[in-house]
Amino acid sequence: MVFVKILLPIFLIIALGVLFEKTKGPDFKSISDLTLYFFTPCLIFSGLIKGHEQLSSFLPRAIVFMVLMTLFFWGLSALFGHLTGLDARETSAFSLATIMMNTGNYGLPLVLFAFGKEGLAYAVIVLVLFTFPLGTLAVYIASRGQASIKESLLEIFKIPLFHAIILASIWRGFQLPLPAIALQAIDLVGQAAIPGLLMLLGMQLSRTRISGGVLLPVLGSSTFRLVLSPLVAIALCGFLNIHGLPRQVLILQTSTPSAIIPLLYAINYDTHPEIVAATIFVSTLLSGVTLTGVLLYLGVG
Repeated sequence: MVFVKILLPIFLIIALGVLFEKTKGPDFKSISDLTLYFFTPCLIFSGLIKGHEQLSSFLPRAIVFMVLMTLFFWGLSALFGHLTGLDARETSAFSLATIMMNTGNYGLPLVLFAFGKEGLAYAVIVLVLFTFPLGTLAVYIASRGQASIKESLLEIFKIPLFHAIILASIWRGFQLPLPAIALQAIDLVGQAAIPGLLMLLGMQLSRTRISGGVLLPVLGSSTFRLVLSPLVAIALCGFLNIHGLPRQVLILQTSTPSAIIPLLYAINYDTHPEIVAATIFVSTLLSGVTLTGVLLYLGVG
């Protein structure tokens, strides 16, 4: 059964994160920093360094895919806010929860369990690409004009993943030597990112509190994220002539629930964080059903 083989392990690790947070009350920031500043950048660096040549041909179309999908859901979010009478701040919160999918904490383990290490190589590229709107557009939307476009763009340089991307690009571009023992160590540290990201997701979900009055935007955003997003991804892959494993990875990874990081932006800029938090919680729970359907569509079983 698809759910038991692929999604159940993910939810079990998330549940361990919830249990750990509830029973031990750990220092969340220290664990988050360890995962985001060491484990995940090492996973990205290792994946890009070892990536096969097919990744190069995949990259241009994946960039176009990312741009088109981001613009589509940004426009759709603005239209939804207008039609339902949401104010500017509520629309910003809705946009954050709808546009930004969880390609990291949730998406990387999901692709690894579904398609193995070959699929993970493509998933790393997808994560890298969707890091750009996550680190720029999300800040711009959350700030509602408080942060300039320049300030929003500068946010990308604060993301540890970006440093790993630059370093790996330099290494591959100049074909610099890397001792096997160093790559082995980096690879080993990177392997901790998969359970670490899921544990962090569980810890964050355990801290989420859902307040009343957010039912419409939460259900709307969750529906767009879990139901409409796979359909848009399928259409874009057809339009861009993306086939095979790259197509499967793109569809699966962009069908994930709402991302965690926009919640931090919403809190920082007071952009109705309760809407973003509730959407993350609800979409993550419902993803067990919707992603089972996506996996079956992709022929994973």
